[in-house]
Amino acid sequence: MGSGSGRQSPGSQSPGAGADREARRIPGLVDRPLVKGEENDAHTRSVMRTRLLGEDTEINAVDQARREARLLGQMEHQGEAPTRIVSQLNEQLSGAQGSEFKSMLARELKPQLDRLAGQVDQATTENRRKIAAFISRAAHMAGSENAGTFDKMLAETASAEAKHLAAFSGAGVAERVSEFQAALRCAASPAYRATLVEKSRGHIERLARDAIRLPTNQFHDVLVLFLGTSEALGRVACNTMSKAFLAGALGPGSADAAGKLVKALGPALLEAPEGGNWAVRLMLNLAESGKHDVAAALGQSLQDIVQKARERCGPMLGAVQTAVDKGELLERSQKLDGHVSTLAELMPMCALLLAARNVVPGGGNGPLVTEALVAVASLDAVGTTDSGQRLLRQTLIAEELGEPSFLGIVPVAVRPLGHPRILQLLAECGLAAAHYRNGGSLFVQRVARQVFRALSGVVLARSQKGESEEARRLLGSALCHHAALYGMNSEGGQLTAELLERLRGNPDPEQAPRVLAELDGVARTHLSPYRTGHVESLRALVMALAERDPLAAPRSAGTRRRAGAAPVMKAMEMERTHIVQMKKLRAEREAAMAARESSAKPSPEKASSVKAPPAKTPATKAPATKAPATKAPAMAAEAPPAEPPPPAERKPVDDERWREGTNARYLERTHNFQMMRRQPRRQDPDEETAPAPLEPPAPGSPRFRG
Repeated sequence: MGSGSGRQSPGSQSPGAGADREARRIPGLVDRPLVKGEENDAHTRSVMRTRLLGEDTEINAVDQARREARLLGQMEHQGEAPTRIVSQLNEQLSGAQGSEFKSMLARELKPQLDRLAGQVDQATTENRRKIAAFISRAAHMAGSENAGTFDKMLAETASAEAKHLAAFSGAGVAERVSEFQAALRCAASPAYRATLVEKSRGHIERLARDAIRLPTNQFHDVLVLFLGTSEALGRVACNTMSKAFLAGALGPGSADAAGKLVKALGPALLEAPEGGNWAVRLMLNLAESGKHDVAAALGQSLQDIVQKARERCGPMLGAVQTAVDKGELLERSQKLDGHVSTLAELMPMCALLLAARNVVPGGGNGPLVTEALVAVASLDAVGTTDSGQRLLRQTLIAEELGEPSFLGIVPVAVRPLGHPRILQLLAECGLAAAHYRNGGSLFVQRVARQVFRALSGVVLARSQKGESEEARRLLGSALCHHAALYGMNSEGGQLTAELLERLRGNPDPEQAPRVLAELDGVARTHLSPYRTGHVESLRALVMALAERDPLAAPRSAGTRRRAGAAPVMKAMEMERTHIVQMKKLRAEREAAMAARESSAKPSPEKASSVKAPPAKTPATKAPATKAPATKAPAMAAEAPPAEPPPPAERKPVDDERWREGTNARYLERTHNFQMMRRQPRRQDPDEETAPAPLEPPAPGSPRFRG
């Protein structure tokens, strides 16, 4: 059916024009008058032209989108199930198509998708959830500007799912909550999840009313399921579910329900910390409804949980903050990763407490807000771990879908972190207090570095899968939302997104310095209103995009350096090492000379028996042109010291290849070592010193030319 309709691959807009130009070069495919004997080949040329170019010789994005829409229309007329149709829609939208193609296809498909929305009620539970997943992914790939095309189908799917949940004949409360969780997680669309929660308010109230009557251990299990379910919800849906749960749990006829809820929620949150936002919403809704005592007790429980999660990491947080090089940072962050998972998952909850600090029990200066502030202060250390990077990736993807992010609290929290009382508390907790002074610029820069490191991995993964439009959208979303982290305002974030998108589309390692220089210029004219952040935080992202390598970690000079590589020795360290080696060699040489002198001195008993040597007759002076006397052999008593065998001699070469890999400091050090190892020449007292000819160098020493 696809070949009969002339359907081509989605990315064939430009190849169509290229194929047309190629066809004009092929004899027999160009339009020209037919000569005698070629009439029978006319049909052959027509068939070949159709196979090469399709029905049209020029295929643009609009024509291609209309063809794909006609194909889906043919599938509907032939009675294909909605699941097959939306699956085919996903295939059409995936790949490297441009925004023009996606917008046109969404416009052409809107009437058909509205008709299919009426058939969702008749689908089975499995097929209905597949439809929800396919439509959610299609809406994401089409972009927010085309989201209206899929709204009706998502709403009808959520309504059908809510009816199924209300009529679900599960045996117990835990089974019904698990079914509700599966229905929420089957699709990643925030609109679908918000509609499903709103349509299921009555079902959630019944679940809470039945759960509060369970024994303590069973109620704990149900709370863990509710907390895990809330992880998939956005801000509005999470607040809706918390209100519905409180309406059912604290309804009439449940006098001790509030105490039971507060007592059970703490241990359940330790087991499912990803549901911290829902717990905070419960506390805020309790305070809003006038139950201030219950809200204060729940706030105390949340404070203890955050404190335990932070104390579990202990001094490892400060150790990561004070790492001096990348190798040490990698080692310490790996050690921290085994203890930081709970604190990382509680980080959005702490940011929500800071954002709602004026209505939190205890006020903005209370212990709960202070504990949340200290937890947020460790975000730069948490972000270096695998758990922290996973949290940042999920946060950036949720932002792309339209949900608010906890990262927006970082520039706001910098000012209270610099307060002397908070600085003292941070130092007592083992954190590096110096990072939060002077406006907290160092803390913000370290957080930004980890955020954009997580961003580079997702963007490059999408680019390598051919999802260029999705990669562009995620890159622009993160850079525009978090422009304050690298010191720019929203307009500067837009310009930064355009610069880095060009680099992502055309990666070139040599363009990275130019892009960074342009970013510096943009930052000077588009300063952040928070006066924090620096463009240097984007260096890792720029290098990763330029090299198409998410592991590209630059050094301060901009050159590539991978985590775990051996540290490079600086000039001062090289000089110190050279001096220490020279001193050791001098001490060894003096010890060897002392050993030779002690072994060469004869004992007093043998000194009298030794005959005195005969007196030497004075020798006549040799003329100045006479060759120098041969070197006298060493005395028998002066045996050479016991030294380790010399290294294998290198054969001298006449070319200049020995100079490769050496520098002036290395040659000077080699010369000093050889001069110290050289033995002094022994000479008779009455021998006249004559200018000696140049001796050839040792086999292992370098030769200087010129």
